[in-house]
Amino acid sequence: MLLIFQAMDAAGKDGAIKHVMSGVNPQGSQVFSFKSPSAEELNHDYLWRCLKCLPERGRIGIFNRSYYEETLVVRVHPELLAKQKIPQEFITKDIRDERFHAIRHFEHYLTRNGLVIRKYRHFESIEQPVTAVKDLQV
Repeated sequence: MLLIFQAMDAAGKDGAIKHVMSGVNPQGSQVFSFKSPSAEELNHDYLWRCLKCLPERGRIGIFNRSYYEETLVVRVHPELLAKQKIPQEFITKDIRDERFHAIRHFEHYLTRNGLVIRKYRHFESIEQPVTAVKDLQV
């Protein structure tokens, strides 16, 4: 199972993750926080760093941010695309939509291989992480 928490800083991701993890055996789960890409990560495509952190079968992986960051951040900071060493002809006005399309296919592939994915994103208020956690407990 993969749980993806995607939201702005100080939006409640860490608290929601801590609450979820409080009822889970930590030996069967792992949390990955994705910050700015490292030099090694920039030498690969934007999905690579998340791909290498996917949970093994029977384990729970929790992503504190994820590949969705690459659709959001580059829209606000297009200069970050230059660091990704993408050939210039592929950096178009449609890159955000193309990445969303690729992510949908990537998640479909993962789902067809048995990975259950649950996404909780964009907490706008302090109450929303609580609602997301309640959804996880269903």
